[in-house]
Parts: sequence; structure tokens; C-alpha cells
Amino acid sequence: MVVGVGSTLRSDDAAGLHIALALRTLALPHVFVLLGDTAPENVTGEVRRARPTHVLFVDAADLGEPPGSVRLLDAAEVGGMSSSTHTLPLGVIADYLTRELGCLVLFLGLQPRSVAFGDTLSDEVAGAVQETVKAIGEALS
Repeated sequence: MVVGVGSTLRSDDAAGLHIALALRTLALPHVFVLLGDTAPENVTGEVRRARPTHVLFVDAADLGEPPGSVRLLDAAEVGGMSSSTHTLPLGVIADYLTRELGCLVLFLGLQPRSVAFGDTLSDEVAGAVQETVKAIGEALS
């Protein structure tokens, strides 16, 4: 299962949502994609009903790296992920899902250039979104 997280009103913060929407168009077998927007806790009911073995949250994150950088993080590292647009930290949601479902929860962070108000991705993040969708699509197909 993939859960895209972010705000479409804050430029590169929408990277996770763009990835999730693109993955939906690929119609990967056995891959359920949800849009968590700025309140990913609101989709935990759907996650529980689906009972996935793995959940991948995709979100913009301050990785301290150049814009467009992408890194796979585990729950212990999620403290470094940006949560300023979330109503509940992703680490709390991950702990809950792990306890409730026993599933593996991972995070894919994308370094934003800007999370200022705006509705377009920077060139670096837009390129990273395309590359990430291609990589996830190949890995899960």
C-alpha cells in the first residue's frame, strides 16, 4: 500500500500526492494507493480494512540534501521528516498501524526546494517525482 501525503497548496510539499496519483494511473496489481493529503490519519480506516503487509508513506521531507533528493527511511528515522502540514506526525500513525496490523511501515522522503504557498513543483522535485514513480512501478509490477 502507498499513501501519498502533502499539501497541494505548498509547492513541493505536494510531491507525495503527485507520486500517489501517478501510481494510481499505472494500476499496479495488488498495490492499493491512497491520498492522505495533510491528514493521513484520516485514511487509517481504509488501511486497516485493506490489511496490507507493507505501507509506504511518500512525503516531502527535510533530508538536509539537495532539492529532489529521495531517501527511503524507516520508522526510527521519520523524526526528520517534515510534518508542518500534517495534523498528526507520521511516526505516530506508523506506530499505530504497526501495532494494529503488524505491517512494515516505511517512508519515502523527497527533499523539497520550497514549501511556500504555490501550486507547482520545482523542476528538481518534478524530476524526482517522475523517477520515483518509474522506480516504484518497476519494483512493484
